[in-house]
Amino acid sequence: MKNSKVIWTVKTECGPIRKKNEDAVYPDKSGTSDLPIKAGIFDGMGGHKKGEVASLIASEVMNSRFEEITEYVNLANKNILDYQNQHSEAMGMGTTMTIIEIDQEKVLHLAHVGDSRCYVLNNRNLIQLTKDENVPGYQNVLLQALGTKKKLSVQTMDLRLFKGDVILLCTDGLYNEIGDEYLKKKLQEGISADTLVSEVLLQEPKDNITAIIINII
Repeated sequence: MKNSKVIWTVKTECGPIRKKNEDAVYPDKSGTSDLPIKAGIFDGMGGHKKGEVASLIASEVMNSRFEEITEYVNLANKNILDYQNQHSEAMGMGTTMTIIEIDQEKVLHLAHVGDSRCYVLNNRNLIQLTKDENVPGYQNVLLQALGTKKKLSVQTMDLRLFKGDVILLCTDGLYNEIGDEYLKKKLQEGISADTLVSEVLLQEPKDNITAIIINII
């Protein structure tokens, strides 16, 4: 069976209002490869408490190799907690973590904590695979995040993909500015992460904005 290829584009921007970019992304450069592939998006929180360090620690775990996708989340959480124990000024930092692995059989494996999102565009249908973990009525308050407790409840899902499918990983800074219908239209048009983020920047977003778009070809 011929191995499927993927093309992905990546973009992260601070935005006009935030002083620093606390998002991280893996891989951090656009590219193309055969399957399998790993990708992830990480929205650091804590502001002065080193949210950008938490998201970077989580993204670096993706360089490891695990059989179970949840192991990446568990290791990232442990590493962030360890960092806080060694650096008192970092207490209170945390990050979301939304990661996928697409295997050679084109099955997407998802692990998710927080309120970043994973969407799949399949046959003109835009499906949100992740559930936002926010406190009801408080969009900016997370129910859980890496670095806030030892034991996390990790959302997981497996989904069969097909040639022509498009996967979008994004932080809330992006999806809070645009609706799902707009996203669906743009993904159907074959938009790149670079262009999508540039269009969102025109809205003068309040948060950092980050996206990965992966095309199964």
